[in-house]
Amino acid sequence: MTIGTEDSLTTLETNKPFSESVLWRAQRSYFERVGIDAWRDATVPHYVTCNPALAHAMAQVVLGFLRDCDAGESRAGSEPFHVLELGAGSGRFAFLFLRALSELREVMGWSHVPIRYVMSDFTESNLRFWRAHPALRPFVSAGLLDFALVDVERMDGTIELLESKTMLGAGSLERPLTVIANYVFDGVAQDAFFIEKGQLFECLFTVATDTPELDLSAANVLTRLRLASSRRAVHPDHYPEPEFNGLLRAYAGLLDEGSVLLPAPALRCLEKLSALARGRLFLLSADKGHLDEASLAREVEPQVTVHGSFSLPVNYHAFQQWFLLKGGELTCADHRQSSLVVAAFILGAPASGMTETRLAYHLAFNGPSPDDFFRLRQGIEAHYEALEFEQLLAHVRLSRYDARILGDCLPAFSQRVAALSAQERTEFAQAIGRAWANYFHIGESRDLAFAFAACLYQLGEPASALALFEESLILYGEDPRTLWNLAMCLFALGRPEDAARSLVKAGESFPLLQEHIGLLPKTGSG
Repeated sequence: MTIGTEDSLTTLETNKPFSESVLWRAQRSYFERVGIDAWRDATVPHYVTCNPALAHAMAQVVLGFLRDCDAGESRAGSEPFHVLELGAGSGRFAFLFLRALSELREVMGWSHVPIRYVMSDFTESNLRFWRAHPALRPFVSAGLLDFALVDVERMDGTIELLESKTMLGAGSLERPLTVIANYVFDGVAQDAFFIEKGQLFECLFTVATDTPELDLSAANVLTRLRLASSRRAVHPDHYPEPEFNGLLRAYAGLLDEGSVLLPAPALRCLEKLSALARGRLFLLSADKGHLDEASLAREVEPQVTVHGSFSLPVNYHAFQQWFLLKGGELTCADHRQSSLVVAAFILGAPASGMTETRLAYHLAFNGPSPDDFFRLRQGIEAHYEALEFEQLLAHVRLSRYDARILGDCLPAFSQRVAALSAQERTEFAQAIGRAWANYFHIGESRDLAFAFAACLYQLGEPASALALFEESLILYGEDPRTLWNLAMCLFALGRPEDAARSLVKAGESFPLLQEHIGLLPKTGSG
């Protein structure tokens, strides 16, 4: 998707407001067509918002807010606190968040307070994937997790919870609603304006393609589109919503020259979501974008990034001003967040105040934060081989036992296994177990179960290695290498008959193994 047109192109539409552009229909078609594959092959970036460090930090903040709300209520009530995740995508963040939330509630002795986490998206295929995922079923069984179809761009003010068969409508929630939106608002329809010497212009887009009769649901459709922009003068009273017009007037007075995105559909969705809880809403959002006026003023044209889908920087400044205009407030980091802006917005603060919310946010995002860790990882991941064992282990611990990071570190760890003490071997084995517990499978080609199992076998932990080789068979099928290694674990555990059966299966699919089978021990000692 590029700016500019050519004579040979076929025009799909001319001079459309950005939020009405065919681009957004193509965006929706992409996610509806590919479903979970958008994240499975990493076409759509998601790691920065789907890792244990960010999930744990956000769980701290959400729990702080819920405790503030609970302290301000005259009665505990039986209704659960609802936490709605918009655009839950792969489901990986929800899994990590629920693990962190469960751990923190147990440590704080707060497990008795009912919480219902709701994963949502606008594509039914994603919901089917989550509902069938074995890692999420325990949370469903515990009453902690539910699912819903929620379309940010077409929110009608109601939400049907599929597991509890509950319909939420305006005023149906007695307790405040928490909303989590990570890497969501950057891909939702929005309007674009240009300000020049106090004059407000709406940005209009012409979209063309080099493929006549283009099917918007076709693969790589976004790469076939070409954009050209124009402008038309508009009055600040452009919207029916006075808050939006107030934002436009403010930007016309703030910017001498530059473009600004106004996330009108997202803000309308938040208006409807706040109505579910009678005007009380807590939004916690992480994305690339602008929160302050200085960075906003540097934008000349909308910065479109294509990655299977496409995305734009989020104008969090508009969110901030919208919340303030409605009597709300904002909590944000006290320093520039370079790779990921994480901000909290509140409507209808608890009567008891926001003490625990602010403390939790301060501890999670001021000073050392997930954004800082992400940048640090980018700098050292090419140098894992140079780190000592304790440094590698510290890196994994600081990641809150991120399975991806441990997988990246395994070659460096493996080189050091022979020199490890008994205590270090135990600590390493425990780290592998904790990282695997944080793994949420979405079908990626990288077989972390096999990699972790091989390392555990190298550490002299055949029982733990056996369990992960078995996981590898479940997730990736009967690969002869996995069956062979599984047999080695069974021999080490004194189970030669089971080992022999595994070797027979391995030999059936890889005959070259047959000549080695007779050389293996017949009893279990190694």
